Amino acid sequence: MKQKIYHYCNINEVSTVATNILIALLKGDWSIDLALSAIIRNLTENNDIFTKSIRFSKSGSQPKIIQVKDDLADKLFICTKQFIWANTYAPEKNIAEKAEHIWKIFDTHNLNLHRSSYESQMALTKSLIENINHPDVRPSLDELTGVAIRFDAFATASEAFRNSFVEYRESIADLEEITPPSTQKNVIRKIINDQLCAYLDSVAVAIPEKYAAINDIIGEHIESANVKARARKTRNTSDAELDTAE
Repeated sequence: MKQKIYHYCNINEVSTVATNILIALLKGDWSIDLALSAIIRNLTENNDIFTKSIRFSKSGSQPKIIQVKDDLADKLFICTKQFIWANTYAPEKNIAEKAEHIWKIFDTHNLNLHRSSYESQMALTKSLIENINHPDVRPSLDELTGVAIRFDAFATASEAFRNSFVEYRESIADLEEITPPSTQKNVIRKIINDQLCAYLDSVAVAIPEKYAAINDIIGEHIESANVKARARKTRNTSDAELDTAE
């Protein structure tokens, strides 16, 4: 084989080659080879950490989704609030009084709850929705012009926001102490280059009938990653030269 994963292979390339190598290795029975079995366990454990660290780093896109859902809930809250306030000026006295009653409930739960932290906003919103939907209150809201449909949309949007937020927090709960993927990538490279490849290159010469095939397969996976890395590096170098020339 004599292949080594290039130091400039990126995170995705190293992750792919590590996974492919493990898939190839796990197709065979290496249980009697204690040295190779130990390397496989080490690589498996660290690749699991690597995969989780990559997932954790990519989860940074999740708050953007949460922000979008929060923005929608905020807009619907403001819209509902404005419709309620407008109803307090209704010429019908009973409608105006009911609007004022609903407005006081909103005021009790903070008319600016959309400016609170996510946690505070969710708690206040949950309480507000429960109180408004109480059988003694909801009929009054339903009589206000344009309010019920806005309030129900706000409740739906708030639930979607809360679900996304909770899902996100749960997804990163076990990952907050994880090693950064850029650091773990080097750990994986070192295991493959210095332990696995070094060992297989040696035993493939001594016992080719047992190790040559797997050694060649792993070499092909490494070369595939290196080819992509070389192409990317060449492309980036060319782009840099063009920028300089311009």
